[in-house]
Amino acid sequence: MVTPANNQTAAEAIVDALIEEGVEYVFGVTGDTVLPILDAIYHRQDHIRYITARFETGATGMADGYSRVTGRIGCCLFHVGPSISNTVLGVWSARKDAVPLLVMSANLDTFRLRRNLWHEFDVMGVMGKVTKWNDQLIEAKDVPRLMRTAFQAAKSGMPGPVHLDFPKDLLPQQVNVDSADLSIRGGAHSGRLANAPRPEAWAVEEAARLLMAAERPLILAGRGVKWADASHRLVELAERLAIPVATTEMGRGAIPEDHPLAGGLSGHFGHSTANSLMREADLVLGLGSRFLNVNTINWQLIPADAKIIQVEADPLELGRQYAVALGVHACSGSFLEDLLAFCADHGIGADAVIREAREKRVAEFRADQERRYYDTDLEAVPIKPQRITRALEEVCDRDALYLVGAGLHTQFAHGLPIRYPEQYQWAAGSGTMAWAFPAALGAKLAMPDRQVVVPVGDGDFGMNAQEIETSVRENLPVIVVVYNDCSYGALRVFQENVYGGRQIGSDYGPTDLVMLAQAYGARGERVEHPDGLVPALERAAAAGVTSVIDVRIDGWEDHYRSPEWAEFHKF
Repeated sequence: MVTPANNQTAAEAIVDALIEEGVEYVFGVTGDTVLPILDAIYHRQDHIRYITARFETGATGMADGYSRVTGRIGCCLFHVGPSISNTVLGVWSARKDAVPLLVMSANLDTFRLRRNLWHEFDVMGVMGKVTKWNDQLIEAKDVPRLMRTAFQAAKSGMPGPVHLDFPKDLLPQQVNVDSADLSIRGGAHSGRLANAPRPEAWAVEEAARLLMAAERPLILAGRGVKWADASHRLVELAERLAIPVATTEMGRGAIPEDHPLAGGLSGHFGHSTANSLMREADLVLGLGSRFLNVNTINWQLIPADAKIIQVEADPLELGRQYAVALGVHACSGSFLEDLLAFCADHGIGADAVIREAREKRVAEFRADQERRYYDTDLEAVPIKPQRITRALEEVCDRDALYLVGAGLHTQFAHGLPIRYPEQYQWAAGSGTMAWAFPAALGAKLAMPDRQVVVPVGDGDFGMNAQEIETSVRENLPVIVVVYNDCSYGALRVFQENVYGGRQIGSDYGPTDLVMLAQAYGARGERVEHPDGLVPALERAAAAGVTSVIDVRIDGWEDHYRSPEWAEFHKF
């Protein structure tokens, strides 16, 4: 633990707190109010680094991506007014997906606040709407306590972004002062914390009874499994009881999607295998899944007579969407550990006949899904999005990290098989555009030895393409594959199918992405024929610098699940 010097300033104490917590990077956009904190970072660069982004949503995206692949707190720092206001989209996106971020802002001087100053912004009111916890420094001596509380709030229970605001005039003031208030003494990092609630024994026994009594059980694994680092326990339980597993977007990769019991991604943006398994289930075990509308197609997938077991670290989520047969307030990892122990102690497990039948059912659904997904002309021009999937599978590393954008291409990018817990990331709860590319840079910082790939639409990429410069400056080579149809394609298709082809606001002019990439010091390459995909990806993989591959796709290609999408808008 760092022991502050007697003359330590609030800014220095903030940086010491970050270092104590193990924060490696602070992402941000510089402004004059944050300069005291940046100066403190300057003197501690052997322990912590500041990464300048080109726009605030880029900085929050980088912190978000870093946090998702590591499970640790991502950190960002912003100037007052226009700067912190530009972070709302990124912070809200992290809140929707329960990603732990520490968002720090430096405000105007305390004695000048609430006077309609230039740059003044209702940072506390706005951030209170999009964060899990939100506070403002009132006196410099309170820095350690506030930082300690912020770290705990970000990562306990249902994780999420938290916000701290530091008025500029407090940052140079001393932290160590004589005071009878012992709560402000000590470090900003607690020694040891138990943040994983265990299930009650009777609930574990009841869960085992319900699972063994079901004929067509299904596990829906959500973020609770991955953030508890419990993927191995999930696979062990699925194999022991021969239960198929579907995942939410935040849980994707908790079981390898080539496992005989893996059904893949459920819901509106998911796979037909997972959805078919859910439609015929007579019991669904949700592990940190929250049963949100996107994964249940507006709560239509789970049969009305199916029993539901719901395990959540946040007790307020229990029964929030469905009336459940059994609700368990527990960490998904602790629940899986205790359930496996109970099954082992009592000799509970599926027999060979049940195992064979359930694996066969999954295999049948997966074979049908594969056939339907690739039922198109893969040699056609313009390039079919499915052809990109095949090329990525052929060229990219088996453990490549995929940071997926939002848009028309997303359904096709979801065709990539995911095998590792951190391998797939998407702003699932919000569907945010302008997220994937900067998030990929955060992921690359966290795992520099892993290949990082960004399947992204041209509309999404165009919103944050300036972060190409950040990737070059910070030596963060990623592969960006742009599914380019010169439009907001999902909306254009919607207008074609629902509004009689009356298109307005969904088309825009072309951009030379090759020249754009080169202008920032990266590589650019345009691909118009399917034969060019694999060579372009191979060159990008070997480049050592960010490569933007501009793939001109058929924006009218129909996805195999298109007929089901109308259900998402049915109430």
